[in-house]
Amino acid sequence: MEPAVQLKIESLAFPPETKKVLKDIDLTINKGDFIAITGEAASGKSMLLHSITGAASQFFNGQLNGTVRVMGQDIHAIPLAKMCDYIGYMMQEPQNQMVSITVEEEVAFGIANMELPWEEMKDRVKKTLQFVGLEGFEQRNTDGLSGGQAQRVVLASVLAMETPILVLDQPTAELDGKGKRDLYSYISYLNKEKGITVIMVMDRACDILPYTNRILIMAEGTIREECSPGDYQKRFNQTRPTPNMTAVNEKLNEKSNEILMKVKDLSFTYKASFKGCENISLEINYGDFIGVIGLNGSGKTTLLKLMEGLLVPDAGAIQIFGKPLTKRNLATIRSQIGFLFQNPDLQIFANTVKDEVAFILRTRKLPEEEIEEKVNGILAEVGLFAYADIHPHRLSRCQRQKLAIASVLVGDPEIIMADEPTSGLDEEQSTLIMELLSAFQQQGKTVILVTHDLSLAKQYTNRIVAMHKHHLALDIATQKIGFFKKTLKEIGLDFQKEGIAYGLH
Repeated sequence: MEPAVQLKIESLAFPPETKKVLKDIDLTINKGDFIAITGEAASGKSMLLHSITGAASQFFNGQLNGTVRVMGQDIHAIPLAKMCDYIGYMMQEPQNQMVSITVEEEVAFGIANMELPWEEMKDRVKKTLQFVGLEGFEQRNTDGLSGGQAQRVVLASVLAMETPILVLDQPTAELDGKGKRDLYSYISYLNKEKGITVIMVMDRACDILPYTNRILIMAEGTIREECSPGDYQKRFNQTRPTPNMTAVNEKLNEKSNEILMKVKDLSFTYKASFKGCENISLEINYGDFIGVIGLNGSGKTTLLKLMEGLLVPDAGAIQIFGKPLTKRNLATIRSQIGFLFQNPDLQIFANTVKDEVAFILRTRKLPEEEIEEKVNGILAEVGLFAYADIHPHRLSRCQRQKLAIASVLVGDPEIIMADEPTSGLDEEQSTLIMELLSAFQQQGKTVILVTHDLSLAKQYTNRIVAMHKHHLALDIATQKIGFFKKTLKEIGLDFQKEGIAYGLH
């Protein structure tokens, strides 16, 4: 078969550091392949994609020993700006890839630089937005999109370029279950019907096994193994971690009935009259572990930001710790809340991992010896102790998520509000994050978790709150979720379609 991408990489490093980020890679990707690349955190998956696009050596100034060829050409003979003629690239974090104010402008940006006729540009924008399920979003501001909607917009802008190769880094990390299935269907159609070569990094490669023809497993900067989708599925079924929920369930049975937070008739509208939340009323008790679920754009993140005080409601009121949330007491209340953004980069700013975790402790003027002990302890707990002295943005996406939760946990808040803290993580890593949150909750603390991972919501929470079209559609005890199978399906949530057996037959 004719090759689309050929890599013979002896090593890739970033001077002055000598550590090899990639090494001993000999890989040929044929035209029409659908490749899934998986592996543990910091195994080199994203950097392999950067090598294919040319960004590793031409943008990040990496020292590449070896050759990379795309469509028969050495990448060093292709100016980086011209690589878009061959490759459509989608980053892990969609917000880092958007440059325009409106959705229509964003999708048109790349093809405008191709100097296409105006009518063809408009036609491509319309078709690609329809293709990703965002018809009617043309005039929406990009900064008001949910994480899943932003991911679809970026995908549309990439697809509009009509390149022969798609390179996608965790393209479904922020999508709900339906959105994931739709996206896999879109990409599969392009692969099978249009002959487009697809190279996709996935921490949970099992999600796309029906669509791929090759699975690459990376470890320590190299391709450790290649296997068929069938063989990978067998291995996944054998090694899938099963959390021990006995202690969690025992603790949930002992939770307090004392009200921690009361939300009454809460509404919020974004610019351009786009609804975020409408008439939400909700009570949260001390010791609750609440899972907030719903489709992309249903209002989950908006609700979380209102409860934390990041947004000011248009109507309604919030009471926390027995006091109304106001501008006057906002700082005091926030000091008792740990907030985890959907994108960890929005809350990481220090120059080293240890300084990031230490920041909140230093604002409290604790002795340095105590700070060091606490920081080392939490970094060891989340598996980042070995990275204490490096810059946070040299960590992988999942490591940065671990860093964000470590920075929250070290401050010992009363509440943790977590917006998709396991997005982009594999099963084992997700379990680690959830066990950390569970241990926090078992101390009598409260967790409010926004998630698209319905299995985690079922395993760890004691209450499920379902959002639908900016309203509160369901608020039930988790163990009763099987009785609401019909209601969940009506609002677009189906546990069985997620591949999870919960006795909802």
